[in-house]
Amino acid sequence: MTSAALASAPALAEFPAYKRLPLDVAGAQGCEILLRDGSRLLDLYGGHCVNTLGAGDPALGAVIARQWERLSFATNLLDHEPRREFLAAFEKNLPAGSWQVFCSNSGAEANENALKLALKATGRQRVVAFRGAFHGRTAGAGAVTDGKQWCAPPFEVARAAWGSAAEVDGRTAAVILEPIQSLAGVVDPPAGFLAALRAACDAHGALLIYDEVQTGSGRLGAPWAGQHYGVLPDLFTTAKGAGGGLPIGLTVARAGAVSQVPGNALGSTFGGGPLALAAAAHVAQRIAAPGFLANVRAAAAVLAQCAGAGPVLRVRGAGLLLGLELRPGLTAAQLRDALLGRGILAGTCDDPQVLRLCPPLTLTPQQAQRLPEILSEPGLLP
Repeated sequence: MTSAALASAPALAEFPAYKRLPLDVAGAQGCEILLRDGSRLLDLYGGHCVNTLGAGDPALGAVIARQWERLSFATNLLDHEPRREFLAAFEKNLPAGSWQVFCSNSGAEANENALKLALKATGRQRVVAFRGAFHGRTAGAGAVTDGKQWCAPPFEVARAAWGSAAEVDGRTAAVILEPIQSLAGVVDPPAGFLAALRAACDAHGALLIYDEVQTGSGRLGAPWAGQHYGVLPDLFTTAKGAGGGLPIGLTVARAGAVSQVPGNALGSTFGGGPLALAAAAHVAQRIAAPGFLANVRAAAAVLAQCAGAGPVLRVRGAGLLLGLELRPGLTAAQLRDALLGRGILAGTCDDPQVLRLCPPLTLTPQQAQRLPEILSEPGLLP
């Protein structure tokens, strides 16, 4: 290497945690990613369920800019208007009943807090989680994640088969699950499964927790999975898209389910800061606006037409969290790369034969139509 090259090379190396795609990204706008060569990609990955309103949404940007100028950060010892506005906006999308919310910074934190509340509320130390689950990379969230154990769990974990409620018993503090298992391959809940879990938790005094980090904030075409499936949990969590691009984690609990837990059981330095809550309030308002969820359902109906198109056997999932199951002999990575060549970004998952879609919820049916059309093109894949 020449001395000039050595001088320009960065001295600090990033920890090799991510295998990045060879794309030279210059920016993003709405549902498109802009590359430095002037080309555009239709973004059907949405920042991994983060860009609820698309990239660079002008109304959200204006909210964030105003809030930064007025009050960029404040200790949680102080109340502020963004918190009150967030609570009012967020409540409108909740199922009927009395709920409480705690604000943190990420989905893993939100899940840790839900587990902590359930353990303290029940006085038990056993949690039922499911094969294929992903709930985060912190100690507690990692303990209920399947196949990725980074440290010893801080409580007893019973690993259940997806679709079974048999592990729930009188020792169980909580059952935690993703209503649709996203990373596992967009795996749908079997018919009657959520209702069986609800009945088992009620029978044994356990708390039912939905991890809605990916299924929440309108992604399924309803505000929350409990409303979409008609089976409500005792607690649910969300993150990612709830902030529209700013980090946030939310743990939501039925007030009666955790009424005996002292308030000092939870805490966060940055959780509930005014900037993040101003953004989250705006996202919640947009989700509740007339026509927003109808657009999600309309775009989803177009993407469902991918079933049987070209290499796709069937479509899993609901709303704009979808998995395209491919015919034998093909991998999702192959199809992802082929679609990149046609101007579309999609994602993979732990199932090598499922391509994952989680676009911005502002994706129009007209934009969505590009995917089934391209999938049907001859010669897309060998």
